[in-house]
Amino acid sequence: MTNTYIAPGKDDPEAILRDTSHGVFVKAMGGGQVNTVTGDFVFAVTEGYLIENGKLGAPIRGATLVGNGPKALLLVDRVGTDLGFSTGTCGKDGQGAPVTDAQPTLRIPALTVGGEVPMTEYWKNR
Repeated sequence: MTNTYIAPGKDDPEAILRDTSHGVFVKAMGGGQVNTVTGDFVFAVTEGYLIENGKLGAPIRGATLVGNGPKALLLVDRVGTDLGFSTGTCGKDGQGAPVTDAQPTLRIPALTVGGEVPMTEYWKNR
């Protein structure tokens, strides 16, 4: 994979956050892998925050996102107007290829989040 782009939508990114009662806001992702036959993926969240009552909450550490790419794209229910670009390197075993991505704020209501998260009152009451 070298280039992935998702066109901006019509939703205000702040409204997407306000309309999300609980979840995880992923600002940056790092290493991961994809099974190219099934589309199953796992990616590390390098910067993320809890969403609590429509607001950004505590930062999370050691989290991963797990899912299936084609299914996750079908679940997207909100697409923001903000389009951000990023560059990086994708590869393994010392081999790397330059990659780029561009996407706005997206809301995917059903992805598996694993790893360590802080035990806030929010999580204790779930």
